[in-house]
Amino acid sequence: MYLPTMDARQRKEITEEFFHYRRLSQTQLWDKYSSYEHWAKIEVPKDKDELVALQARLRRRFPVDEYNKARKELDPNGILSNNMLGKLFPSPDTI
Repeated sequence: MYLPTMDARQRKEITEEFFHYRRLSQTQLWDKYSSYEHWAKIEVPKDKDELVALQARLRRRFPVDEYNKARKELDPNGILSNNMLGKLFPSPDTI
């Protein structure tokens, strides 16, 4: 997340407000309007249950199995991958 200041107090307040707003929009708007956050704005949840819920939600919207198949075929060494993609789109062999 981009934080435009180096002041620790301000950074903490910005972070708290961001997650508060995100939680409100997530609980009140996402399912109602079938909306999804931009991939670059996804914050991987630290809570395992929240992560599982996010993975399931992404699976309902995107062809995750086809994506993982293409990833494995086109990037077998994971050069173009990262930890976030591995957490959001785990392949069956890594679960």
